Amino acid sequence: MYDNDTVKWENDGKLYCLHVQCDEDPPNPRRDWDNPITVMACWHRRYRLGDNIEDKDPESFWQRLVRENLSEKEIMAAAKAGKLTGIRVAKCRGKDKKGLVNIYETCQWQSPIGDGEPKECLEYEEVSEDTAVYYLLDDLTVGHCLTLMEPYAEWMPIWLYDHSGITISCGTRHGQFNDRWDSGQVGWIVVLKKTIIKECGAEYVLDNAGERIKVEHPHENGPSTWSYLTRPLTDKTWRSRAMEIMKGDVEVYDQYLTGDVYGFTLYSADPVDEDETPDWAMEDSCWGFFGSDVLENGIVDHVGNGLSEAVENGMIIAGEAELHTCTYYTF
Repeated sequence: MYDNDTVKWENDGKLYCLHVQCDEDPPNPRRDWDNPITVMACWHRRYRLGDNIEDKDPESFWQRLVRENLSEKEIMAAAKAGKLTGIRVAKCRGKDKKGLVNIYETCQWQSPIGDGEPKECLEYEEVSEDTAVYYLLDDLTVGHCLTLMEPYAEWMPIWLYDHSGITISCGTRHGQFNDRWDSGQVGWIVVLKKTIIKECGAEYVLDNAGERIKVEHPHENGPSTWSYLTRPLTDKTWRSRAMEIMKGDVEVYDQYLTGDVYGFTLYSADPVDEDETPDWAMEDSCWGFFGSDVLENGIVDHVGNGLSEAVENGMIIAGEAELHTCTYYTF
């Protein structure tokens, strides 16, 4: 249901009318909600997107994640093992140079008229092996940081399409997000392994069709409640749960950016004859439902009063509200 859509139904001898409208002032899910699991880091010259990230650019952001999640020993070990493309650490020769290393970095000059050939240069000469990591940290590229962070985090690129409004997506670049003029990468969404295991700790169990398995919880003095079957996350399964959460967070944020957020006003009235107009009275209202599917966004559950059963049994009348303006004069 979209802006100004209505649905009417009857329940327990009473008439109900649900009026759905766009939420003109929805909450920002990245800044108004508590979000301890994912980090959405974005940079754009015109828009303030994602979380309140203080890092001035992507390299600063990823370098900070490396410093916060890896020990100096791990970073140095990766450099010595040749895992950081374009960086080489070599021990200095000579008895008087014990404990000293040279740090080489591959450089490439770039200019408007052409690029030079990549060339390895001596960047730092005869530095203490114990402090060499401090020279490396500020020189790490985004690629280096991604290599170092791989055991500790999962992430996806965020793509922005900017044309008569903005919309975002994550993961594989496709469709309109592959447009060479109006789209491009605007940042990343990231989940740390330690965070998802602490804050989430479980994943949904899926059936052969890839659907979540519902579990019934009978209650002796009331109707049954339902939940989905879950199992604890492990070192082998946390990444799939992380991907699921990141995709969901980007989808919700995109709904915010595109105005796909709704609210409702619920009216009720006593039954009347066919040639009479019900005397509708407002009974409830609520805002901030993300997405247009009222069966999924929470509106139907919030409204209650037999709406779910009426939808399931086809006992509803769908329509559209009309705006009538009344002008009053005071003398």
